[in-house]
Amino acid sequence: MHPTITLRPVDATDEAFLYDLYKRSRTAEFAIARLSEVQFEMLMRMQYAARKASYQSSYPNAQHEIIVADGLDAGQIWVSRDPTQIHLVDISIAGDFQNRGVGSAVLADLIAQAQEAGLPVRCSVATNNPGSLRFHQRLGFQVTGQNEVYYQLERAPGTTR
Repeated sequence: MHPTITLRPVDATDEAFLYDLYKRSRTAEFAIARLSEVQFEMLMRMQYAARKASYQSSYPNAQHEIIVADGLDAGQIWVSRDPTQIHLVDISIAGDFQNRGVGSAVLADLIAQAQEAGLPVRCSVATNNPGSLRFHQRLGFQVTGQNEVYYQLERAPGTTR
């Protein structure tokens, strides 16, 4: 059974949840670095703050929302809209909610909004995250470009899976 999913705007009380979600998403990536817990914590805090500042600066009008599944905070999503596209800046789902249809349901709703507006949905996925690439491709996204760090993806209006 799929959970009931809603979105709500991020507020100051969400900061601890958002940081923990970010940190957990990066833990495996840094496992081989052999950092002490203190070093890892410092690195994560700096990167989290830098990412947040970068998103706020690059996408000042983006919506940042908490994904709520069955009444529990399950993830977060940043979305920037303009007349030419819907840009999925970032999405992350907490481990306990992964593979339960939460991310798919949230993106299906975003895709439906884009289809209705006749706009593409664009995003980027880290090249070291093949699971995320497969996830987006299952939802109809195509790779439109690539550099050493990111794949650029697009789901064109009218695309069917």
